[in-house]
Amino acid sequence: MKAGSGYGKPEARPAPAAGYMVVAYQRAAAVCEVAGAGAGLTGTDAAYFARELREEFPDAIVAILPKS
Repeated sequence: MKAGSGYGKPEARPAPAAGYMVVAYQRAAAVCEVAGAGAGLTGTDAAYFARELREEFPDAIVAILPKS
């Protein structure tokens, strides 16, 4: 292949980091949201904060969502 022909191996790009956020809902409204700066929370951190929010808001629905 000629250099600069536009063909060949595609450039390797790192996969986007999967980040999460945790939201507690009561009566169809978000009452608390936890999201890390930048890429968001790791899976371990999201699970920890979900447990904390379930204790803090026992009547709430707590969701771990992908951060976009």
